[in-house]
Amino acid sequence: MKKIFQQHLEQAELLTNASEKLTFLTSVLRSILQLSVVSCFEIVKTYTPHEESDLAELAQRFQRPADGMPVQVIDSLAPFIRAYVDKGLLQGWFEPTKSVAIPLSKQLIEWVEFRNKRTGHGVLDAPHTIAWAEKTASLIKTCLHVFTPLIPTVTEAESVRLTKMPGEPLFGTPMMHKGQAIVLTSVTAKKGVWKLKGQVLSHSNAEELSVTLPDDNVFSTRNLKSAGDYDLSSIVSKNNDYSFYHNIPVRQTDTFEGRESELDLLHEWFDDKDSRYCGVYGDGGYGKTTLVLEFLNRILESEYDLAEPIPTIISYHTAKMTKWSESGLVHFTGISPVMDECLRDLVRCVIPVLPADWYGVSGRQLVDKTVTELASHKLSRDDILLVIDNTETLATTAQEVRDLGAFFKQVGKLVGRMIITSRRREFLQAEPVMIEGLSESESVSLMRRLAEEYKAASILQAGEPKLRRVSNQLMHKPILLEALVKYIAHSGLGIDPAIENVFKKSNEDLLEFLYEDAWLRINELQKQVFLVIINITYPLDKNTISKACQEVGIQHSEFQSSLTETHFATITDYGRTYSIELVELAKRFFLHQFGRLPDDEKERLKAIAASADKYVEERAKIEKEYREDRVAEAFRSEFAKAAKVHADRGDIPGAIEMYDLALTDDPLNSALHDRFSWLMLNKGRDIERAKELSERAVELDQNNSDALVGLALANYRLGDIAQGDINIDNAGRKGRGPSFCHLRKAIARYHKSPDEHDLNAQITILEESELMLVQAQRFASKTDAYRGKTQREILKYQSLTKSKLATLRGKRTKLSNAP
Repeated sequence: MKKIFQQHLEQAELLTNASEKLTFLTSVLRSILQLSVVSCFEIVKTYTPHEESDLAELAQRFQRPADGMPVQVIDSLAPFIRAYVDKGLLQGWFEPTKSVAIPLSKQLIEWVEFRNKRTGHGVLDAPHTIAWAEKTASLIKTCLHVFTPLIPTVTEAESVRLTKMPGEPLFGTPMMHKGQAIVLTSVTAKKGVWKLKGQVLSHSNAEELSVTLPDDNVFSTRNLKSAGDYDLSSIVSKNNDYSFYHNIPVRQTDTFEGRESELDLLHEWFDDKDSRYCGVYGDGGYGKTTLVLEFLNRILESEYDLAEPIPTIISYHTAKMTKWSESGLVHFTGISPVMDECLRDLVRCVIPVLPADWYGVSGRQLVDKTVTELASHKLSRDDILLVIDNTETLATTAQEVRDLGAFFKQVGKLVGRMIITSRRREFLQAEPVMIEGLSESESVSLMRRLAEEYKAASILQAGEPKLRRVSNQLMHKPILLEALVKYIAHSGLGIDPAIENVFKKSNEDLLEFLYEDAWLRINELQKQVFLVIINITYPLDKNTISKACQEVGIQHSEFQSSLTETHFATITDYGRTYSIELVELAKRFFLHQFGRLPDDEKERLKAIAASADKYVEERAKIEKEYREDRVAEAFRSEFAKAAKVHADRGDIPGAIEMYDLALTDDPLNSALHDRFSWLMLNKGRDIERAKELSERAVELDQNNSDALVGLALANYRLGDIAQGDINIDNAGRKGRGPSFCHLRKAIARYHKSPDEHDLNAQITILEESELMLVQAQRFASKTDAYRGKTQREILKYQSLTKSKLATLRGKRTKLSNAP
């Protein structure tokens, strides 16, 4: 890219008008500075412990870049880069060198002051224009010298990499467009989708652009969670707070148009608790999945006032024609084994790693087993909402379709309510939500919004009658309208030539066209990963895809970027990790591409897929015994795992010895300290040690609500009610429910009462406990995963407190009546 800026500098030198020259050179300098800042973000994120830097704050501020911000950002991040990457980087920024007499940072501060004083808020006269045109050209040359390590290189494989950094990492932020540098104008996150907007750095045609960024881009600072977990989300409905578990994927698009009546129907069905089934039906390309995900994400964003009860678990499942088992990949001719996977996905919310016996049952047996397991967690069929997408892939013959309908009926009747999307009407008495084409006005509005987003000039210039005719030709299908707009933006063709290119193909070719543009944009290694994963038998999640990328020789993040703007897959995003389901049409497209390869290349890719399968299988076996939902992080070392085994066997001295070794081996593990504290509090009977361990756990992770609860319990058992209340309240602020918090306060006071020597004091503290138990009962929520245990505890201590109060009050009455 350095050559691109040098060419622009040479072009500017040919300009004779000083004002025109200064304006263009300012844009060139702005582009170099922005590129250098983004490079700093990429380097800090890749190489440094960025929690020690101000990366998150600086990246957030840079989403609306001003000319003065690059100096502030590089001033802040350069010390971290020198400390963790290379002490010799950015020579000439802070200090003078043989080539840079005045430090570049000071020169840029002078430039910023000039921009603010003259160009931005004052008068730019001819002498200053001439002088600063020369100064700006000199500044650009100095920047290209100092920032050389930060300027990425376009390699022969057409990937953009920081070749001066160790390992030559991929440059993840798209700071080039059509082979040209850009000037960034803004970075925004709308409905979970990140967009970078800017202009091409050009003296003749500064074309505007909009690019979708990957979810793990350098500007994103959202919280992360572990893979495979259901997310616990809180919403507000009718001014009340509710929580539920879900694995709802992010939206498929942030450009959602129309469908308000269909969304209203889904909302109406959601509130009708007597209706067990909702069927979303329509032809391919009309946006069934997009509609359902839009509705579910609006629920997550508290956009609806919902009727009670709100589901405790919302489980989303995309139908597959294969399943993963301990024996590997199994292909099915019927539907029942395939549908079994949706039930296993649901049960994974309460049992993250399913035992082997869950894979040995199928059909009605599995339904009954699922109902029993859910009931053990106090979950009824009204607590569950199952969303099953693309069910038309599950059955093809008439008999299979009837069997599928019968299976759905069992699941909806016994397990939970169901939303089903399909291209056909299933054999089921479901509330229908028909999805047809958009209206003409909605189609036109969608095309214009997409055209503005992707700068499709011929769409923007067309009148409404023309766009209405286009939408009719494309059957008002959102997926085809989006494909056309992107094709026009990518190719620069007019509407009629683009339509001709689409419809001169056969139907099969037309389907391939939907993926052709994206396929051409990704590089060869990214294509190889797609051709590998269609041969992988295990679920496509972080582990399988990461191994495939490693075997192909591509960075994981580089492959993730290829998913951003395509319809290749449905992505279930977990922040740092994710899982994907390949769209059936995309899978067929990949198989077609795979079939074109030479036999030796096919064998090589199949071998890579087999290696990924073996890796995941071995990983699953290793983690199976030790991984347990919220305490998994504690037992990641061998000593910690040994401590757990000793504790499970009742060997408390052996467990304590192993925990001590585990803390030496993993001293910064907050969860490990918390689990050790629990053992000392409940089994080791060393409350002071338990308190010390919980204090250290909270010190290491102030958001660890389990550790805060442990610390509160230690305080209570040591008789420190006030400090225990402080810590239990902190746990409430970090996620523990109010019912649980009131219950723990009540129990602490119940056990504290015998320590009071004064009878009235005993009665007073028990009355406080009784009041807190009433509050615990009042705040009890159906969405609390521990509500069953909490409810039993509330009832138990209400009975104990009531009995004890009656005894003490009677005793007080007798004493007062005594002569």
